[in-house]
Amino acid sequence: MTINVAKYTEEEILEIFKEQHRLCSPHDPEADPMIEITADMNISEWRQANDLVNWRQLGTFLNKEFRINISEDTWHRTLEPSKSRKLRQVCQLISQHADRDTYESKTLLGKRCLEAGVFLTIKRNLSDKGVDVWDLSPSSLIEDYMNKYFSQILEEATLTGTKMISEIHIERKKKGF
Repeated sequence: MTINVAKYTEEEILEIFKEQHRLCSPHDPEADPMIEITADMNISEWRQANDLVNWRQLGTFLNKEFRINISEDTWHRTLEPSKSRKLRQVCQLISQHADRDTYESKTLLGKRCLEAGVFLTIKRNLSDKGVDVWDLSPSSLIEDYMNKYFSQILEEATLTGTKMISEIHIERKKKGF
């Protein structure tokens, strides 16, 4: 399969951060789901809103998430001091380095189908992230995969730039006696 890519825009990166916050913050007791993610918020506010790790771990995570290789020194200059650096700067930096997949229609039963191209690209990316996709099909229940590969599925879903997940419901399993 041919891999087609294009550069993310700053606005697309910001939308990814907004979508990740929308989906994840309600389930993290240390995050604040009421904070609106904006390009003009400072890094300290963004980290607090999402319960994010320190600058070094965050830079490493963003490199992995966006399949980029930005130096630790560059991340440090972009993320610190966190009260004066803006999320806009993070979006700019990532957009200069990160490629997003573009989806090409596939022929299925003699007809061109964009959805098939999207599915196959996402399936390939999940496999690259260590997700067992052997029996993944368009009709598979996402719940089965979310229970086992939550981070990888959420990451890939938000990187597409589409809002393919409307809401996440987590059933808490009782622990203790």
